[in-house]
Amino acid sequence: MELVRRTLERYVPLDQSDWERIAPYWTEHAFSRGASVCAVGQVEQRFYIVKSGVQRLSFPHDGEDLCVGFAYDGSWSGEYASFVTRKPARFDVVAITDSVLVGIDHEALQRLYNEMPVMERFGRLILEELLVGRSTREIEQLSLSAEERFDRLVARSPHLLQLVSQKDIASYLRMTPETFSRLRRKRS
Repeated sequence: MELVRRTLERYVPLDQSDWERIAPYWTEHAFSRGASVCAVGQVEQRFYIVKSGVQRLSFPHDGEDLCVGFAYDGSWSGEYASFVTRKPARFDVVAITDSVLVGIDHEALQRLYNEMPVMERFGRLILEELLVGRSTREIEQLSLSAEERFDRLVARSPHLLQLVSQKDIASYLRMTPETFSRLRRKRS
C-alpha cells in the first residue's frame, strides 16, 4: 500500500488520519499476460495504479487493433473515461505482461471525494494531468514526423522498447512496423 500513498502524495499531502481512511478502499488485482483489465463495451469498475507489469490500451478500428497508450509501473491504468462517466468502455485494456494493479472502486472513490476535501483535490489534479497528457499526445500525433514521435517516446519512456512489442509501439506511434524498425536501427 506504500505505492498508493506515495502516488497520492505526488498530488496532495496526506496526514496519517487521512491515509487511514483512504487505504482500506484500495485493493490488489492480479492479471496474467493477455488478460483483459477492461474490454470495449464493459463499464470500468476501478481506477488503478500499476504495481508491476505493462498494459496496453487500444481500440478496434477497421479490422485493426489501434494502440493508444501503455500503462506500467507507478502509472495509472484502466479505462478512465468509462470509469468517470459510467458508460461502456471504448478502449480495451489488456495486460501484455503479468501485472499487479492496485485499484479503487468507483463508488468508494466518489465517497472519498464527498467526505474528504483532500481527495476531491486529488481528483481534480489527476483529471488535469490526464487531460494535459491527452492533448499533448494529440498535438504530437498531428504535428510531428514519425521520426520526431519515435524520438519523443524514447526520451520519455525508453524502457518500453524492452517491454512492449515493436508492432504495438509502431501502432501507438502511428507508423508501420517497418518504419519503426528502420528508426530503431538508425538510433542504435
